[in-house]
Amino acid sequence: MSINLLPDLSLEDVLNEQRNAHPNQSLKNTLAMHLPKRLVECLQQLGQIPDVSLRQLNVRDQQALVDTLTAWQVQPNGTEGYRTAEVTLGGVDTNELSSRTMEARRVPGLYFIGEVMDVTGWLGGYNFQWAWSSAWACAQDLAAKR
Repeated sequence: MSINLLPDLSLEDVLNEQRNAHPNQSLKNTLAMHLPKRLVECLQQLGQIPDVSLRQLNVRDQQALVDTLTAWQVQPNGTEGYRTAEVTLGGVDTNELSSRTMEARRVPGLYFIGEVMDVTGWLGGYNFQWAWSSAWACAQDLAAKR
């Protein structure tokens, strides 16, 4: 997986501008203006960021740094498992349900709501909202059929 840690700016431009304005400033401090300081320190300890001033940063090292920070390679190695999962994937295909009532298209009178459906929202209450909203839609249809 490749991540651009600085998607909203040109790191080359920032480094060149800072080098002209503050040539003795450390590369670490320059980067810490745009990235979390602890991340910069960690990357420096891992040898990804040279311990030099902007004046000392050569073209080859600058390009390597730009390449590293704009195409950071991450290899996920697993999860913490089902026990700590916030949501799980899978469930009833929403294409098989009425989006207005949550009723199964193939089996009238059979309804599905909430997390039993193949719907996953962002963290922050979206999955709760989906559960409540789909239940409300289902209840409205059931009440109308009474």
